[in-house]
Amino acid sequence: MSLINTRVQKSHAFRNRPYYGRGLNGPLLFWVLLTPSLILFIGIIFYPLFNTILLSFQSLNLADPLDNNWVGLKNYVDVLTRPTYNFWSSAGFSLLFSVVTTCVSFVIGFLFAIILNQRLRFQTLWRGLALIPWVIPYVVVAYLFFYMYNSQYGIINQLLTSINILGWHPFPQPLAWFGGDGKLAVVAVIFASIWNKFPFFTLMLLAGLQTVQQDLLDAATVDGAGMWGRFWHVIVPQLRGIIVVVTTLQFIWSLNEFTIIYSMTQGGPGNATNNIIVNIYRTGFMNQNISIAATMGTIWLIMLLLLTNFYIRVMEGKAGSQ
Repeated sequence: MSLINTRVQKSHAFRNRPYYGRGLNGPLLFWVLLTPSLILFIGIIFYPLFNTILLSFQSLNLADPLDNNWVGLKNYVDVLTRPTYNFWSSAGFSLLFSVVTTCVSFVIGFLFAIILNQRLRFQTLWRGLALIPWVIPYVVVAYLFFYMYNSQYGIINQLLTSINILGWHPFPQPLAWFGGDGKLAVVAVIFASIWNKFPFFTLMLLAGLQTVQQDLLDAATVDGAGMWGRFWHVIVPQLRGIIVVVTTLQFIWSLNEFTIIYSMTQGGPGNATNNIIVNIYRTGFMNQNISIAATMGTIWLIMLLLLTNFYIRVMEGKAGSQ
């Protein structure tokens, strides 16, 4: 009995001890584990975000950093109304680039996913090879296609100029992919991005195809559905959730594309491939107008938040209907 009383007394004594006397138990352990993450979030995300918004209300220019004043909403008015900053044009190209890249990459990725879902010889090898364009670093992809498009010794121009249709040469001269009015440069960066991004859709959709119920496909076949009918009425409805997720994520990522575009064209020729992220970089670090760049970034952040909000609402609707 005395032993039990002793243990009870020790238990009460432990409970009555302050938190700092309990080692890493209770709230102390919680804050010890949470503090490193909080420091990283504050230093890497929250402080730069707050500072960027703060700079958007100032007139900081790296050419004269001491001459910095509060200007209120002037930067926002200038960015949205003055063609000098090329905001709406770069935002439009970002939208065009993202829509085309996402749609074409999705179609190609879906086709590869369907093919790789079949019983093939060396199936694992083909699935691994299909992911190579995705795992290659963006800079490597950009320079790879930059040299492929070279007007003098690029393989793409050599293939085009070698086309001979009954004596007719549709491309008698090498094309200047990164010159002229920039239309070919737009095609070049979009094609490079598609090649780099379609394996992401292949991987995600291939994983989704593994979950398609075979008995539904068999039932559709018995009911007389052909290949297209089984695809459209059985496979697509079961992959609708995955399709919404991967296309929305890739759309947002493509809106923020920088490495491939800047490494290939630096936004040129002129402003032909100057998307919003490249425009922010050129404005802030090449033109040294930090406050205008911060204003562009803040406006773009608001646009992306609205798009993300729409994405979350779509996802919640999908979750609620299931």
